[in-house]
Amino acid sequence: MIRLYLLEWISLFLKFFHVIVGIAWIGASFYFNWLENKLKRVGNRDEIAGHLWAVHGGGFYYLEKYKQYPHELPEPLHWFKWEAYFTWISGFLLLTVVYYFNANSYLLLPGSEMSTYVAVLLSISGLILVWVVYDLLCKSVLVDRPAIFILVMLSFVSISAYLYSLVFNPMAVYMQLGAMLGTIMVANVFFVIIPIQKLLVKACQDRTQVSAELGTNGYVRSRHNNYFTLPVLFTMISGHYPIVYSSEYSWAVLIVVFVIAVIIRHYFNLKGVGQTKNSLIGLIVVSLVLLIFYLAPVKVDTTATESVSTEQVQKIINRRCASCHSASPTDDVFRVAPAGLALDTIEQIKVNIDRIYQNTVATQSMPFSNKTNMTIQERADISSWFDRVSNE
Repeated sequence: MIRLYLLEWISLFLKFFHVIVGIAWIGASFYFNWLENKLKRVGNRDEIAGHLWAVHGGGFYYLEKYKQYPHELPEPLHWFKWEAYFTWISGFLLLTVVYYFNANSYLLLPGSEMSTYVAVLLSISGLILVWVVYDLLCKSVLVDRPAIFILVMLSFVSISAYLYSLVFNPMAVYMQLGAMLGTIMVANVFFVIIPIQKLLVKACQDRTQVSAELGTNGYVRSRHNNYFTLPVLFTMISGHYPIVYSSEYSWAVLIVVFVIAVIIRHYFNLKGVGQTKNSLIGLIVVSLVLLIFYLAPVKVDTTATESVSTEQVQKIINRRCASCHSASPTDDVFRVAPAGLALDTIEQIKVNIDRIYQNTVATQSMPFSNKTNMTIQERADISSWFDRVSNE
């Protein structure tokens, strides 16, 4: 009891901290990409590559970008790295507390005979392998062939999503893929971007030249991070929306969302440099409409189900849901009702009729991983009850 209670508090703290540092990191990434796109290029000044005027918070700001570095190293010189590091560290700790410590409930598919230690090892291995594959691609000739580079990376991510879907529950697959992309992003900062910036600072101190190739490498990795951002953000919030990850081919849905998110990011990058392609808006809208249509819940057949009373539904809920959704949960993981939803009384059940139907029938995402083995017939009974009560 005490261990689970403390884990809840640790999870809350880590999630709050993860969101804070994540906002700081992604906010800085968005800002500097916007800044790079909006710089007014200066062609007749030896040192300055571009400048920008801005107004914010009641004051004017003037920024300049140097082609290489200034005559003297300025003090203080602000770095942007700890936001990235702490985002990954807090995210990995959160993954550990929520998914690894409760692997049977949160990570593995229901009824899986796989050892939780093996499952955790598979998850961590994916974080390492995706970086190795991506880094090798960036160091190959394919980095200069964007179309092929994107196709290879997309293929690797798609295969990973499919393979993980064979052993992990859908929500865990989404978290795993988000963690993998997030690992690429922070590894880019740690292994490539920051070392290049250190070389730039040293060159400023020693008054030596820095090869243009190094600057290009840093820019490429930073640009890749920019495109990974929206897919990672989506996986962070996806766990709250089972309608997305509860479909039969949830891994494929995730890949489609990734592609749409990258296209959205690409549209704004083009817009930032005045090369907006409105055709991308059409592609994004059509893709989203088709995805929403595909994920639309299929109505459960209740023709063979007799009229179901609220009392009968209460018995189903007591049997399949009340172990978690109660004022005093008896579940081995949840010690407080998830989302504060208690279904102990008929009044509580009636008030939450829409939520009950959405999660047990429309998406069939509850009970979580069908831990209590709710049957198809019981879902049909809830659907029949919902239709009757809704029309009264």
